[in-house]
Amino acid sequence: MSRISHRRRFILVVGIILILGGAGVAAFMIARHISQQSSTDTSSTSAPTPKPHDDTALACIEKLPTDVLIGQKVMVAVYSTTLNAQQPLVASYKLGGVILMNEVDESAIASLSTDMAISPTIAVDQEGGTVQRFKSEGILPSAESTADTMSAAQARALYEKDAKYLASLGVTTNFAPVVDVLSASSNPLPGRMYSSSPNVVSSYAGQNILAQKAAGITPVIKHFPGLGSANGNTDFGSATTAALPTLKTRDLLPYQSLASLHPDVMVSNAIVPELTNGQPAIWSPEAVALLRSYGYEDAVVYTDSLTAKAIPGTIADAAIKAWQAGVDVALIVQTKEENGELTGYINEIITRAEAALQNGELNKKEFAQSVERILARKSVDACQL
Repeated sequence: MSRISHRRRFILVVGIILILGGAGVAAFMIARHISQQSSTDTSSTSAPTPKPHDDTALACIEKLPTDVLIGQKVMVAVYSTTLNAQQPLVASYKLGGVILMNEVDESAIASLSTDMAISPTIAVDQEGGTVQRFKSEGILPSAESTADTMSAAQARALYEKDAKYLASLGVTTNFAPVVDVLSASSNPLPGRMYSSSPNVVSSYAGQNILAQKAAGITPVIKHFPGLGSANGNTDFGSATTAALPTLKTRDLLPYQSLASLHPDVMVSNAIVPELTNGQPAIWSPEAVALLRSYGYEDAVVYTDSLTAKAIPGTIADAAIKAWQAGVDVALIVQTKEENGELTGYINEIITRAEAALQNGELNKKEFAQSVERILARKSVDACQL
């Protein structure tokens, strides 16, 4: 039997299980199917994998200066035309990460670590289709096109080539793949979702994750708990998804089946009825707890951009609320035109966070544990800093 016909048969079997109500069994079969498809032993890859909680490391982290702890939990956008001006800001505020918004050469990427005791995470949005920052080594098709025209194995080969290229430049993290399940006629993310079938999403996303880890890049799946049913794009305004009971039958299945591959996760800015209490998911302790319960205890969890129109109030308030909810990293994707305001954003975040740590608004132990996850992902020994 051909590989494609085998996949169709597998999809049919899982679909029958889902119809009969066996969501948990289906999730198990998806994970097993991904594992069987993989030809790479991920235990030998260079991408860091989660490790047990380390009391010694945590004790060392708790002794770090407060500005170091806060900085590790912030990521900002960098552009090729502004990188030289932004590098001193990244270093002076000890920021934990940057996201590259367009192509930057290897030497410029390396310069971002200058004068940094802890090198920043170097992230990109390299999904393919309309969201691809680096194109010099070729154009990646969109997720939708990939699932429509390629087998999962063919997609794996394509993702491996691109991930090796990114890694050779110094990229360490990729905010991809999208694991949202298409379920709204309005399609809030055109072309960016693999399929309306959870098991097809899991199959292709799983190969993407394995390809990136084989190249030494940490993948970040998004947008938990699922934007496939959202009534709009959160970049442009508030949006609401289907209620949690519905998401459990569809949107959350890929997260359950992909947990064993140890990706990191981005939480969405959408409101989820019966889960987030009318707030964006990034501010919901219940949403973050649900994610962790699926096997993501050691994952680094990111906000979607705090500059999105779906997020009201100041960026500093948004960051504090996200950290209170249990999210690890506050992502700020400012435009090039807003670069002049970035120093003000960071100063306000630091001032608010320092006060919140002192008055108990932010739990010091939980804050340190969050930084422990971030440093573990970077393979940084806090006791050697």
